[in-house]
Amino acid sequence: MNRKSATEVELSCPVTKTPDAVTRRYRENRHWRLYPNEWIYRNIPIQGEDVLDFGCGTGEFSTKLAMFGAKRVIGLDVTPGLLELTQKRARLDGVEDKVDVLCGDLRNLYIPAVDVILAFAVLHHCHPVATTTSELLQRLKPNGWFVCCEPVCYVPAIEWLREQTGVPMGPLDEGEAKLSGYDVREICSALVDVRIQHYRILGRLDRYLPDLPLRLVDRVLVALPEVWKLSGQVLIAGRKAP
Repeated sequence: MNRKSATEVELSCPVTKTPDAVTRRYRENRHWRLYPNEWIYRNIPIQGEDVLDFGCGTGEFSTKLAMFGAKRVIGLDVTPGLLELTQKRARLDGVEDKVDVLCGDLRNLYIPAVDVILAFAVLHHCHPVATTTSELLQRLKPNGWFVCCEPVCYVPAIEWLREQTGVPMGPLDEGEAKLSGYDVREICSALVDVRIQHYRILGRLDRYLPDLPLRLVDRVLVALPEVWKLSGQVLIAGRKAP
């Protein structure tokens, strides 16, 4: 049996109105230190701003950004079917007048400068990462915020160990590769006022041990010297220089 790609999995998932409980959770952001989504909604100013959701997928971020006060959200993706789902989600969430979609390669599209660019779990599809980051920053206003959250591998031996122990891998698209330490440094060097958050040390095991507070443990571990190098996910936020 052929293994589905990450894009095929997204296309096969039904789109429904965002549940009120989910909307309330992200508005309150009580666990913003534990989850990157909540960190973004708490710490990045989007009220009244124009936002580019790069690699928007089915629009989970696009519609919430619009619901939480963005003036305009541009959802960009290379897969037409995903953009259709984004539009459907925007209609269901009542923000279709604030969410526009664009299909195609970033390099070939005219996008007016925006105040915030979000790239959530998409840069690891775009190598070299530094080139894509540079292209994105050309669409960002001076002092605008750039935010990305990506799978990362600082210690290749961890990935080797996962392969040897038979830990199930999630669906992958062709060319997908976790960010390296070099990629992270390249992104940070292009920004000012950089903030970095690391996640998924023991939290990698949360689907096997769902009853344990692994994310809370991670917040303690990540504060210890050098332990962040064992993280599986990194969030980078910074501003474009004036």
